[in-house]
Amino acid sequence: MDRGWHERHALPKNASLGERIAWHREHQARCACRPVPQRLREQVEGRRRKARDPAIDEYLARTSPENRALLQALRRTIRAVVPGVEECISYRIPAFRLEGRVIAGFSATSKGCSYYPFSGRTLATLAGDLEGYEKTKSALHFGPGKPLPPSRVRELLRARIAEG
Repeated sequence: MDRGWHERHALPKNASLGERIAWHREHQARCACRPVPQRLREQVEGRRRKARDPAIDEYLARTSPENRALLQALRRTIRAVVPGVEECISYRIPAFRLEGRVIAGFSATSKGCSYYPFSGRTLATLAGDLEGYEKTKSALHFGPGKPLPPSRVRELLRARIAEG
């Protein structure tokens, strides 16, 4: 047991579920003198199961078959790369929230699809890796002729999460 870590990082009384999860994740990384309580593990697992937003399914149902296939693959990739991510709707588009922050989103247009990192810096940071894609300051455009491979999505998500 790392007594010093415990003295500096007391779990607050009446901590929210999110605070408890964050504390236990940090505890596992820094001390790990005891396992995460079973009840908390069950709550986290239940939260993951509920993390799918049916509004996103409805959104996808209204898109063209080509766009739907691309966006469903993107959705699966995001959920695989960031296991604790929660789905939501933000600015009227499907989005993904991690620890209260929206870290990614997508939309379908008549011309194809767009990926949104919800940050003005992410795409600029990775500009060299994104050559060949059309983009704006806040969106990366892709389509059937130029899909987003999982490795690129992983880079985008890691860069966005690192921004804080």
